[in-house]
Amino acid sequence: MQSSWAAGATAPSSDPIVHVLQRFTYGPTKELVSEVNKIGADAWFEKQLDHLSISDRDLESYIAKQDCFNYIHKDMNFLWPLAESEGDITKGQIFNSNHFSGRVLRLYTLIQQAHSNRQIFEMMVEFWHDHFNITTIGDDTKDGRLDWHTNDWNKRVIREYALTKFEDLLQATALHPAMIIYLDGELSTKELPNENYGRELLELHTVTPKSGYTQADILEASKLFSGLRVNWPERWYQRGPRPMPQGKRRLDISPFATMLHEERQNFGTFKIMGWQRTVTSADQVMPAIKSLLNYLAMHPETAKTIALKLGRRFVEDVPSQKFISDISSTYISSGGDIKETLRAVYKHSDFKNAIGTKLKRPGEDYISVARALDVWPDFTRLQRWPAITKEFAFPTIIPDEVGRMGHAPLSWPFPDGYPDIAVNWVNANYQVLRWNVYGNFVQGNIWKAPVWDSLLSVRETNLDRQIDQVSQLLLFKELGSADRISVRKAVVKVFGENPNFTNQYNDITGLIARLIFQLPVWSLR
Repeated sequence: MQSSWAAGATAPSSDPIVHVLQRFTYGPTKELVSEVNKIGADAWFEKQLDHLSISDRDLESYIAKQDCFNYIHKDMNFLWPLAESEGDITKGQIFNSNHFSGRVLRLYTLIQQAHSNRQIFEMMVEFWHDHFNITTIGDDTKDGRLDWHTNDWNKRVIREYALTKFEDLLQATALHPAMIIYLDGELSTKELPNENYGRELLELHTVTPKSGYTQADILEASKLFSGLRVNWPERWYQRGPRPMPQGKRRLDISPFATMLHEERQNFGTFKIMGWQRTVTSADQVMPAIKSLLNYLAMHPETAKTIALKLGRRFVEDVPSQKFISDISSTYISSGGDIKETLRAVYKHSDFKNAIGTKLKRPGEDYISVARALDVWPDFTRLQRWPAITKEFAFPTIIPDEVGRMGHAPLSWPFPDGYPDIAVNWVNANYQVLRWNVYGNFVQGNIWKAPVWDSLLSVRETNLDRQIDQVSQLLLFKELGSADRISVRKAVVKVFGENPNFTNQYNDITGLIARLIFQLPVWSLR
């Protein structure tokens, strides 16, 4: 997305540090800009790649205080016995624990994005959630069985491998119960292998159709994966919608709740693109699967796929062919090392020259406001969720609000993940919703109200100086002349030519901020 600016309009800040933080965080903050100016962008970037060394004490303390987050990152073996023992089946509560945990996961994700100090890590968590998309929308998906596993998927797959090697991440995605359920591995049989995972493995996760794979390749991959299914607890089979799989050979597959059902598994010689392997027994299946995934992970077309997507995420909607070639070359030479590939993106000249070329997606816009205002969800304005025998209080309206903007976390209903180009997000409805959201933020609805005295260095009583001060806080530069005039006129229309800052300081300042949020420049990353 290229941007041009009329005379007097506010263009994005040309400060290279602000540019780095616009792209590799969910929004620069006053404190973060100050920190990076002190240590340098290169040092900050390297520190971010070593995310486990970064303290998130304040965020972890906040999360620990809320009962609802006790459900975060629990797997089927925790959720099902809890639901069965405590749930009132006559009220349908035996199924509420998994649906509840999925909704809390969305809230948890937004809080992490807004307040984690590990911003590059959180950006890559979202990136990989989009690349290996599995939706989290309760019983509307897969008869409600998917949400039993999406919390575990978030922790043990996406968060575990977000900054490791792509091959390791790909292996984990293929074997996790969430992927098996989402792409219908549970329905696969030896005679009729379900093709959904085999298709998406090639089409979306790795080489893409540009590689020239065929329908025969999809079918061969589907046959190789035909024996994988979820290893549910025994009591789930007794209450669940399907009986326990029949047959003597059910092999546990570490480290997830996954098994190989030998009676459903195809054997023989498998040929997929340039890869070939003969499998004649159950104990040869997993080595073959791992071999295929390794082959696909290091395929040159997979390298181009990852380079293209990283370019869209961090540089521009249509990355140059030189960028794709350079980044895919680094990907291959590093063995698919995600950190090394990100370094190449950060150091590339196309990235450095890409100021003003990316539009925030709605969720990014939403979180960037929370970060700029340094606000946290308001747990005094609560909704109740009748999960199991206890009612849990949490502000579910926050992810619902982002959902109305079309970008609720982990909720894209299709396997291809949320789109990452501007044309998908530019429409009048989205703009109106954004305006309403900005008003909620500055007024302290849903999120706690901003504390302007903490955000701004001086309690101004002069309108022009206050406009300048708020602009520096949010945009790290002064407004363009035309935008400055329009903001001033709007404030004067509400509060008069000489606003009473003594009695209405928060209201006046909040309106200035809301007007700046509505400027086109705020919509850019």
